[in-house]
Amino acid sequence: MKSIYKIIIIAALTAAGICFATGEKANFLWKVENAAGKDKVYLLGSVHIVPDDIYPLSRKITDAYDSSAYVVVEADVNNIDQAKVQQLTLEYGIYTDGSTLQSELSETVYAKLAGFLKFTGMFTIDQMKPMKPWLAALMVPQLMISKMGYRMDNGIDMHFLRMAKRDKKSVFELESAEYQIELLSSFTDELQKKFLESTLNEIETFKEEFDSMIKAWRDDDVAKMEKILNDEYDNNPGLAGVYKKLVYERNVSMTSKIDGYLKDKRKSKFFIIVGAAHLIDKDGIVSMLEKKGYKVKKM
Repeated sequence: MKSIYKIIIIAALTAAGICFATGEKANFLWKVENAAGKDKVYLLGSVHIVPDDIYPLSRKITDAYDSSAYVVVEADVNNIDQAKVQQLTLEYGIYTDGSTLQSELSETVYAKLAGFLKFTGMFTIDQMKPMKPWLAALMVPQLMISKMGYRMDNGIDMHFLRMAKRDKKSVFELESAEYQIELLSSFTDELQKKFLESTLNEIETFKEEFDSMIKAWRDDDVAKMEKILNDEYDNNPGLAGVYKKLVYERNVSMTSKIDGYLKDKRKSKFFIIVGAAHLIDKDGIVSMLEKKGYKVKKM
């Protein structure tokens, strides 16, 4: 799979037909010491969309959650201003000047999109036609995931948000849904079109690549996940701008917030859940925290 949506999927993984083994593996879990040498932050590389049999998670993960007073996620979907999100989506994701996907995309790309929508049977091309390419590009993997039978509300971040509500733990955000919409819509028109085209070009290998990525997560194979990411970047130099905004710039911002949690004077710990792509590789949050002088240990 050579399209940029691999980056998104690594941060929003799903799986198909692979048996989950619990055991003692702490899938994509790190702990970070504060300046005093005390464990202060846990970092969990998230799988945002999963099959039911992924639960229960490993004991190391649940113990890290149990020992933390605060839960931190990219965006708290339980506390979203739906009206504002809808307004921003309409403002940034829908054409208002008479343009449509049909008028802006090449005939080939538009035909691929129409064919994909017919295959999934969940949206018609007329329903998607007013969308800008960045929004359509996000819809494609979500529709494919639904076609494969997985629920969008069954991910690990949602799992811990429900637990935090049950356990009356405070929840904080590293970003917000509003910020993510504004970020995605900031791509140039040309980059948006490349984003959508690359996503559509690799739909046929979608399930195969899902299996590969979820296996890396289940096996706690950080090196394999990093290879998946690096292959993506090497094969798509024209989409470097997408990577910079979707991953690198967000890593810098999230690392800054995590730095603040590590300096927090309260004795309680923070359990932080982010997409797995944000933690790994030389530009990941783990590496950025180490460069700041923090001791980060893989569990």
